[in-house]
Amino acid sequence: MVGSWDGTTAIASVSGREFEDLPELLEACDGDPAAIASGSAVEVRDEQLLSVAGNPRKIVCIGLNYRLHAEETGARLPEAPILFPKWATALTGPYDEIPLPPESTKVDWEAELTFVFGRRCRRVPAERAGDVVFGYTAANDVSMRDFQQQTSQWAAGKTWDRSTPVGPVLVTADEAGGVEPNLAISGRLNGEVVQSSRTDDLIFGIPQLVEYLTTVMTMEPGDLVLTGTPSGVGMAATPQRFLGDGDVFEVEIEGIGRLENRFRSE
Repeated sequence: MVGSWDGTTAIASVSGREFEDLPELLEACDGDPAAIASGSAVEVRDEQLLSVAGNPRKIVCIGLNYRLHAEETGARLPEAPILFPKWATALTGPYDEIPLPPESTKVDWEAELTFVFGRRCRRVPAERAGDVVFGYTAANDVSMRDFQQQTSQWAAGKTWDRSTPVGPVLVTADEAGGVEPNLAISGRLNGEVVQSSRTDDLIFGIPQLVEYLTTVMTMEPGDLVLTGTPSGVGMAATPQRFLGDGDVFEVEIEGIGRLENRFRSE
């Protein structure tokens, strides 16, 4: 969904065409919000909302990208962005129940600002990031810490089925502060604020991430980039805290909206 969320939405189209998923829409409009037309308004319940993108070509995540989060984990500040992948099977809706797998006893939360590429691009310098970033949404990079810590590669703890809610809307970059937004971001566990920061605490901002990612690979319309989480994760608490059956976690980002997901044992 592109725009704001107030319980109503409209079918987006480009030159009269409608699309089943975000990547195809963005490819058709070449990343230009002005080329997207809104049809008739329809009412949609929260529980009917899907992930902003259902099947993006790539989901790239950035590790340890908030200064205070790196400090709370005892890690050195990274000299280059730490990348790890997710796959589309990890995505779920902004209000969906999230399964707690029986294999993991350390399921953690991570509130994250996510940006979306609007155009196919390669080797984009930081000062041209505004040409390729279409907009922003919110995500919870739910992490199975016991599996994440089994090896030096994190993917095994990061891409479990239906573990990553994304939404509730996609806000265009110009509406959210451009490519260097300074947005409040928070995470609440059963109503208790456990994460509270602003996106200006990012170690590598959006322009730097665009330059780095497009140096390494071609980025495609609709590709998602989860930019990292602020301090306040359960793993770093004393004592450690992890998600259990019935817990509700909310992610809220200024100007974008709120995710609210209940966790249930599989």
